[in-house]
Amino acid sequence: MLTLSFTFYTIAVLLGAFLLSIYFVPKVKRIVYIKHLMDEPNHRSSHIQSTPSLGGIAFYMIFVFGLYFNDKFDEFNVSMSILPGMTLMFFLGLKDDLVGLSARVKLMGQILSCGFVLFHYKFEIDSFHGFFGIFEIPIWISVPLALLIMLTIINAYNLVDGIDGLAASIGTVTLASFAFLFFWIGHDFLALTAVTMIGALLGFLYFNLSVNKKIFMGDTGSLVLGFLIAALSIRLLALNTGLEKLPFNPKYIPVLMGIIILVPLFDVIRVFTIRIIQGKSPMTADRIHIHHIIIDRFKWSHRRTAFVISLLSFKITLCSLVLIWAGFEFSVLVLFLIMVVVAMTVLLHIWRKGTS
Repeated sequence: MLTLSFTFYTIAVLLGAFLLSIYFVPKVKRIVYIKHLMDEPNHRSSHIQSTPSLGGIAFYMIFVFGLYFNDKFDEFNVSMSILPGMTLMFFLGLKDDLVGLSARVKLMGQILSCGFVLFHYKFEIDSFHGFFGIFEIPIWISVPLALLIMLTIINAYNLVDGIDGLAASIGTVTLASFAFLFFWIGHDFLALTAVTMIGALLGFLYFNLSVNKKIFMGDTGSLVLGFLIAALSIRLLALNTGLEKLPFNPKYIPVLMGIIILVPLFDVIRVFTIRIIQGKSPMTADRIHIHHIIIDRFKWSHRRTAFVISLLSFKITLCSLVLIWAGFEFSVLVLFLIMVVVAMTVLLHIWRKGTS
């Protein structure tokens, strides 16, 4: 459990990251204005005027600063795998925001970025701890599986960044869940890394949700955020120490990871499936994401929509944790998740019909 001194250290990390974000984001915005690097609205945009982008530059800078202060807790040296992958992802997003990237180049860059993480021995998924009766996993299955999981998460958070505050709000909920779990089992570096990014996101939200000070995170931010969440997800799945500290059976870890990222994961799978059925490319731009449907149907503001979706993500995670903690059978948890997914699907179908 957290000692008093370490609790104060954690609060200091959170506050420091928040203040750095408050400082860096306006600096980035000023450069964007001077160089005319604005995000121009199009037919599917939720904004109607040119808006500064590239706010995600601050995320990367704060992440690097955080490594300096948190590195002393990195007993397995995982930062040296996360940092180069994060750096490559940062430049991919930066180039995509500035001049654009083809889907193929973007995907190849993401695969290379993930490779830095996946070839560290602490990110090797060698067991599912009895999940669906699966224990040992051979490396020729675990590496492609981990890569698929990381790519899915990265693109889910990239695509969910469609309205003000949504990606940052959902990212905050997700990172808070990971921080809680990693603190509980004693992996302090990963928990502090999550806390650092939470501080950066909270500072960014102050500007992102503002009327007069607005700035977008851009692909620079959503890819960096998605990459960090993907890396934390794989590390959670690859856990082989500290499992005895968990207040529940380790076999729940894979499903718990899925629950933590359920909302963006559900949205990207649903959107890709619809586009493929319609004979379109999965990367086609349209307005069939959850946030677009809610805004178009109810004419809600970006703030309200982001708050409701983030609250939904928080409630699903909390309810699932309670079920796991209370020792409910695995079948009960699966039934709960099926009910949630079915309910979300039905509601989105009804809402979408209401706009047509």
